[in-house]
Amino acid sequence: MMKWFLLFLGLFAGLIVFRKWLAGKTWVPQPAETFEGRLLQLGENLVALPDRSHLPTEVVSNTTLICFPGFLEDMRYFLEVHYNTPARLVLIGNANYQNPFAAVPEETPVWYGDNPHLVGTIAHDAWSLNRVLECMTGPERVVLHGHSRGGAVILEAGRQNPAMAARLEAILEAAVVPKGRLAGRDEKRLNPLGFYLYPFVFSLLRLFPQRVLKSPMMWVTNATKDRLVASIPYAPRQYATAVVNIRDIIDWQARTDHSYYNSFKRATLYVGERDGVLWRKAMLESAAQSEAVEVIRTEGTDHFISLESPDTIRAYFQ
Repeated sequence: MMKWFLLFLGLFAGLIVFRKWLAGKTWVPQPAETFEGRLLQLGENLVALPDRSHLPTEVVSNTTLICFPGFLEDMRYFLEVHYNTPARLVLIGNANYQNPFAAVPEETPVWYGDNPHLVGTIAHDAWSLNRVLECMTGPERVVLHGHSRGGAVILEAGRQNPAMAARLEAILEAAVVPKGRLAGRDEKRLNPLGFYLYPFVFSLLRLFPQRVLKSPMMWVTNATKDRLVASIPYAPRQYATAVVNIRDIIDWQARTDHSYYNSFKRATLYVGERDGVLWRKAMLESAAQSEAVEVIRTEGTDHFISLESPDTIRAYFQ
């Protein structure tokens, strides 16, 4: 009996060590894509400034559009939908995520400072967004576009710096919102055991990325969406960051309220016809608590509206 007990104890200890290694390992990224423009490292966040020479100079100088992607996404999410948007384009990536581009970023400038928040939290990325707003924008029109978790980053940035947010417009696409919820039973699955097993789940998805394309959110699809969604398991540099991300999303939704919408000059929430990632009903109920947010219900869409119906988002700038 003691022999079996010791064997079990050894296997259990090995599992703990292996899980720690999986969570902390820095993974090899997918093959990088070509990129025309500048890359800038801001602490743990990467900023991309795509080339806009195909647009008239006066158009680009009048508006700055700053975009923040969702959980397990990278900045490529916005490249197609905003290719011809009449604005200077600034893309900010999630902290400690892979660089998806075949270009080396410039070193972190002195003005960025020291981010006081935990890497992987919404507050951390909101602080970085505010540094970009303070140091990389001027008196021009500034529009923020956040998808999913990126929507929460925008709302949190407004909370951290309401004076700055008062002159900004916010596009919240299928967003993580105050008092929102994950879709279906996802939050019930993400109990302490679920969080602990997350690195194993990501490792399996990395081995079989096509499994992501079989999820309910893929009832609407196209080549761009397939390509970007299939890259989800490769997005974080370390799985430990993804665990912090999802824990913090659930906590942030629970502790925030509708006053977060009130900081902005204009706030617009785009909601999919369905949503396989976030609970659509909770999203709508959250927005209904504030007169400061306009709700646009889209058709033929799920969670990735910019990929599924890009003209719906582009109409904002017409």
